[in-house]
Amino acid sequence: MEKLEILINYIIGELVETKEGIRISYDLIDDTVTFKVSVTQGEMGRVIGKNGLTANAIRGVMQAAGVKDRLNVNVEFVD
Repeated sequence: MEKLEILINYIIGELVETKEGIRISYDLIDDTVTFKVSVTQGEMGRVIGKNGLTANAIRGVMQAAGVKDRLNVNVEFVD
């Protein structure tokens, strides 16, 4: 789980200008972990990307990273 936290923090940190505004929490239920990502006002567009492409790429990377630990990983972006 710690590796997944480090990974999502790194990815989001590289996309935004205000790293101090990143808030990431997670819920673990059985074998499913759901990350809830919040960033500074006005920077969510950088994280979501055009037509949600960046957000979907983040979800894909996180799902792939969870396979080794046999976890289903979901990422929600909270504004």
